[in-house]
Amino acid sequence: MNEPLLTILHEKCIKCFACVRICPVKAIKVDVETELPSILPERCIGCGSCYRVCSPVAIRYRSSVEETKGLLQSGEKVAAICDPTISGEFADITDYRKFVEMIRRLGFEFVNEVSFGVDLVAREYRRLFEDFQGKYYLAANCPAVVAFIEKFYPDLIDLEDYFYL
Repeated sequence: MNEPLLTILHEKCIKCFACVRICPVKAIKVDVETELPSILPERCIGCGSCYRVCSPVAIRYRSSVEETKGLLQSGEKVAAICDPTISGEFADITDYRKFVEMIRRLGFEFVNEVSFGVDLVAREYRRLFEDFQGKYYLAANCPAVVAFIEKFYPDLIDLEDYFYL
């Protein structure tokens, strides 16, 4: 199993319990003996509220660097989906083709702006909504909302119509 998305570093925790209070799905438990909080991965929806509210920076999120390196070394074709604002990080690159080449040299086969994915999702939503057959759909791209439904309302998921893009 993968490392959890969020983890509390007990050596940094000051036991203020701000994370416990902010969690919208009560995914943080406090050990009675140590009074230290821990995140329950099976309940956590990955919204990041606890991460943002933790003033001693005792909550860390899982890095995807090693996972990405593994994908790039796998021999499979890997796509990089870039946010349009990434160009602001590289002010010296005035030609987008140089940026794309830079990403490809890292080992990515495909380089697309995230809006390309948005177009794919919009096309699938349109297909669903045009032929909804009396069904209702939650059209959310937010991973926290999707995780919330999957973990707390799985009966709302019709696997026949469930898809990941």
